[in-house]
Amino acid sequence: MRKVPSLREMYPKFAEEFEKTKPPSVVERVTPDPPPPPSMCTPRPDGWWKQPPYSSWVGDRGREPTAYELFLDFIIGKSIKSPKAMEVASTPPSRLIVYEIRHPKRGTEFVRLFLNPTQVLEGPPEEEPDLWIKMDYYDFVPVLGGEISVFNALYEGRATLIGNTTAGLDQYDIMAAIQGFEIPRPRCWPKGHP
Repeated sequence: MRKVPSLREMYPKFAEEFEKTKPPSVVERVTPDPPPPPSMCTPRPDGWWKQPPYSSWVGDRGREPTAYELFLDFIIGKSIKSPKAMEVASTPPSRLIVYEIRHPKRGTEFVRLFLNPTQVLEGPPEEEPDLWIKMDYYDFVPVLGGEISVFNALYEGRATLIGNTTAGLDQYDIMAAIQGFEIPRPRCWPKGHP
């Protein structure tokens, strides 16, 4: 059985910041304020999509891409280049994953990802999705850029996942394959449905 890579191996920058945010062993003070997000999850300067590593796969439209444009560029520029990711995405059954992305200026944007066959659409879902993921735009950008995992935002309370978690694991496996990691899943754990 293969060993799952450590957080430090998969996301070294995030792991370093994560270590700094760990609470002390004894609670010294309780505050209702949530901890600040990691630096990669804060609003980025204008033109961030023109800088590496994003410039290699995000198209320059002269403005910050919408969530749909960003995700479409991600599928075309990164996903299709990974045979393992395409293999996982093409396994039956069909799954619909909806991303509800909150942008601080543009408001809520919806992106729909169909798996098997792979298709990316803009707008709210017309049918019931298998999985609904809600997060901020500047949490979505580093997830697609490979700086953090979608589960990091989820575990830290900055993202919400509603629906079929098995479809979520399929999505996670695809994202890991795109970043070059192979995450083993036991044969007893199904793909696409619980």
